[in-house]
Amino acid sequence: MLNNKKIQKHFPLDFYGEEGSWRFIIRAEKPNEIVDAMYWRSYVSCHRKDFDLLRMAVDKFNYKYNYSASDSSELHYGLGGAPMRVNMMGPIVLISDLLAKIKGESDPDSDESVELVPATV
Repeated sequence: MLNNKKIQKHFPLDFYGEEGSWRFIIRAEKPNEIVDAMYWRSYVSCHRKDFDLLRMAVDKFNYKYNYSASDSSELHYGLGGAPMRVNMMGPIVLISDLLAKIKGESDPDSDESVELVPATV
């Protein structure tokens, strides 16, 4: 049997998602948010343009991205094709905030609304 002390040591849990060179974190703060965070991390990765995570972010994290020859259409090089290392920042979004925003925007009469299914743990 798990006690609360052990559970508290493991939270918050961060689930990293990415689309191309852009990365983000969906953060679960409670055990019952884990499945939702995993689901929405995948969903947001596939439908990135539908979400404005920068406005919902509670924090940010830094990471380095290596642009290589395969990314040459995204960036022009001054060093004749040498790879560049770029410092970037990604947003950290709480799953509770993301779910609240989606529930607030969903319209029950619309066919295009996202159906929320509660996670069972």
